[in-house]
Amino acid sequence: MTLRIHAFPASPRAFKALAVARHLGVDHEMRMLDLTKGEQKQAAFTAINPNQKMPALEHGDFKLWESNAIAVYLADLKPESGLMPADKKARALVSQWLFWESTTWDPPCATLLFERFVKGFFGGGGPDTAIVEQAEAKLTAAAEILNAHVRGKRFVCGDALSVADFALGSALTAQELLQFPFERYAEIARWHASLEQLPAWREVRALQQPPEAA
Repeated sequence: MTLRIHAFPASPRAFKALAVARHLGVDHEMRMLDLTKGEQKQAAFTAINPNQKMPALEHGDFKLWESNAIAVYLADLKPESGLMPADKKARALVSQWLFWESTTWDPPCATLLFERFVKGFFGGGGPDTAIVEQAEAKLTAAAEILNAHVRGKRFVCGDALSVADFALGSALTAQELLQFPFERYAEIARWHASLEQLPAWREVRALQQPPEAA
């Protein structure tokens, strides 16, 4: 049964799914979904994800979207990896950080990435100063929480790597475009540097070069 991940590797959300799959050694096929060509709006992909967003997963007849849901599904295919713990309390903590990533961490990161890169790439003009300032304030508040949390910890949920690390760390693969100030958050910088040493992280980073503007 073929497992297929539809992704645009330059996207941090796609990075998350692809890095988890590679780290786990899950046999999969990556299908390039070129957002610069609007391929996410084609009927064939809309049938997989009606939201017209990637990544999306197909495993036989099973279809799944939302990057964190995909990461959890992949981890559950390899329960021995521990990326999603079997213990209920440990699993709940990983889920807590996945939800926090979706509601608190990812939105300002995505906004800044859009304003500082995507918008201009597609000819939408320069960043909106007011929107950037609001996103920066939200990211600063979130970064203070994460920085304090990872102090003294190897990974987000303690000594064991989990999908929470992949979820939270993926946005920072676009650090230069986000202009994320690592120098202000030493604990986040230390934690993220450890993720960059993972072979799977490096492999997907090599796929993640942004497209060149026309």
